[in-house]
Amino acid sequence: MKNRFPFVLCLLLLTFSIVRASEEREWINSEGKTIRAKFVSANTQTVTLSMKGKVYVLKLSSLSAPSQTLASELAKTQPASRYVKARPFSKTQQKAVEQALAASFSVIRKDDYEFAELSEFDALLPGNEEVFRSLAWNAYRKGAALDEMQPDHKAGKVVSGEYVSPYVVRQVGKMPEGGWPLVIAMHGGGNAPKQVNDSQWRIMQRYYKDHPGDGGYLYLALRAPTDAWNGFYTGYVYPLVARLIRQMLVCEEVNPDKVFLIGYSHGGYGAFAIGPKMADRFAAVHSSAAAPTDGQSSPKNLLNTPFTFMIGERDLAFGRLKRCLAFDQAVKDLRGESKDAYPVRMFLKKGFGHGGLPDRDHLSTMLPAVRNTIPESLVWESTDSVVRRFSWLENPEPSKKQLVEATRKGNRFEIKLTGIESLNLYLDERIVDYRKPVVIEVNGKVALERPLSPSLSVLCRTLLERGDPKLAFTSKITFSEDL
Repeated sequence: MKNRFPFVLCLLLLTFSIVRASEEREWINSEGKTIRAKFVSANTQTVTLSMKGKVYVLKLSSLSAPSQTLASELAKTQPASRYVKARPFSKTQQKAVEQALAASFSVIRKDDYEFAELSEFDALLPGNEEVFRSLAWNAYRKGAALDEMQPDHKAGKVVSGEYVSPYVVRQVGKMPEGGWPLVIAMHGGGNAPKQVNDSQWRIMQRYYKDHPGDGGYLYLALRAPTDAWNGFYTGYVYPLVARLIRQMLVCEEVNPDKVFLIGYSHGGYGAFAIGPKMADRFAAVHSSAAAPTDGQSSPKNLLNTPFTFMIGERDLAFGRLKRCLAFDQAVKDLRGESKDAYPVRMFLKKGFGHGGLPDRDHLSTMLPAVRNTIPESLVWESTDSVVRRFSWLENPEPSKKQLVEATRKGNRFEIKLTGIESLNLYLDERIVDYRKPVVIEVNGKVALERPLSPSLSVLCRTLLERGDPKLAFTSKITFSEDL
C-alpha cells in the first residue's frame, strides 16, 4: 500500500458514511500518485475509500483538486445519514472490527447463528452502518463462504441439497463500475429425456443476443436440476436459485442490485414462478412462450419489480395464451389508476405460435434496470412453504394464500396481515431514524411502539442468511397478529 499510494491514512470521524460504492474510480493525491478505489463517503475534512477489501479514511486535503471535487460531487449523491454525526471510530477500533468479523466468518455458520461476540462494537454503528456493512461483506466473501462455494463455482455448478444444476457463464463486454450485472437464463424443454434438455440448455447458452453496447454483464445459462416437467418451477428450485445468486456474489464481482432472470418455454415457466416468489432479488424478469402456474405465480408480488412476458397469439397449448391474458388483467386490476405501481407488461405477438418469438434482443431493454432493494411499500403473497424472506419482511412459517401488505413512512409502519400469525421486520438506517421510536400498526391497531438500537450481530446474521450485502439489516422486530 505504501509503495503504490503514499497517503497518510488517518482514521478520523466517519461522518455521514454511506457506501455508494461499488464504483471503482481513479483518485490522485496532491503529489500526482494515482490509485483506483471505490468511493464510500466524504465530508468536509475526509474521504472514505475502499480498496482490495480494506476501508481507508484520507484527509481531503491530501487529494488533488480534481479528486477533491470528485469526492464532493459523489457526496451529494449519498442518502443523508439519520444521525447528526457518527460516533468516533479510530484506526485501532477499525482493526479490531475487521479482525472480529474475519474470525466470525472464518468458519461455516448456520443461518441462525447469533454473532453475540460482536455486540461490543454496537456503539460504533450509529451513522457508520454502511461502512460496517462493507467491512462485514468483505469478511464474509473472503471467509468460509468462499472456501465452501469456490469449488462448485470453478466446476460450473450450483448445489442445493440433493439437486445439482450445471451452468455456463460468458462475459459480455467489460465489467461496469459497480460490478457485473448478472443475467440468469433458463432453457426450454422439460418433461423430456436428458439429451433433449441438454440440447435445449446448449441452445440457451447462445439464445439471447449479446449487447456489449449496453454495458458489460455476465450471461449465465442455467441447466434445470431435473428433467421433470416442472424442473424450473417447483419447491427445490427457489433455494437453488438463491444459492446460485449467493455463489455469484461471493465468487464474482457481481452487483447485487443488477441480477436479472430470463427464460423461454420451460425456462419461461420458471421465470413466471421464480420471479414473483423472489422479486426482491431481481432488477427485472422476463418470460417468453410460457404462462403463470395456478397458485404459484402471484402478480401481487411484482409491485416494485419490472416483469415482462411475451406470448404468441397462436400459443394455445396448455392454456398458455388464456393464462397470460388473465395474468395481464390481474395486473391491471391491481394497478388501478396508479401509474407507478406494478411495472408489468405483456407483449402479445400476432401471427406467432410457441416458437420463434422476437425477443432475442430483449436483454437490451432489461439491462438498465436497478433493483429497488428497500421499497416503501410491499405486497407479498406466499405461494409455497419455502420462501420465507421478501425484502425487509420475513414470514417464519409461510404457506399458500398468506398475504402481507406493508407500507412505511418515516418510522411508522402500517401492516395488514391475512392468514399470518407472526411476522418479522428487518430495519436499519436506510429505513428508520434510530433516534425516534418505531411505530408498527397491524390490522388497524398499534402493535408496537418503542425505540430500537442497531446491532452488528443482526447485520452479520442477516448477511449470513441471504448472502446479499444490500439485504443485511441492523435490527429485527418480531410481532404476532394478536399483539
